[in-house]
Amino acid sequence: MADLTAPESTPHRPRKGGRKAGPLAEKQRHVVSVRLTDAEHERLTREAERYKLSQGEVLRSVWRKQNTATKLQAPPTPEEARQLAQLAGMAANLNQITKLAHLGQDQRTGATTVLGQMHQLLKRLTGEGA
Repeated sequence: MADLTAPESTPHRPRKGGRKAGPLAEKQRHVVSVRLTDAEHERLTREAERYKLSQGEVLRSVWRKQNTATKLQAPPTPEEARQLAQLAGMAANLNQITKLAHLGQDQRTGATTVLGQMHQLLKRLTGEGA
């Protein structure tokens, strides 16, 4: 009887199909959810269809082209918030002094004091007084 076993051959390697993987750093692994109004969603859909891109590609292309740091302001530090509140209080004092001056009362001393304080605070806020 003849031997019916298969001849010795190289082990079978599964074939890899499809596109080769790119660098891991460029892989889009994160998902961000964004809420849109009906009008915003409609506009995004139109833009995606117009340029034959996905909605995500449209948003990424717009985001990449804008310098976000110059458009968004960082929230004030607690010290800056305190100084801004102080400045608002001084502005209110100045308004009161102005109102009294319009009534004919002499408010030069009060106005000079408040204006000096405001000038010093503004210099600190802009970094000139540091």
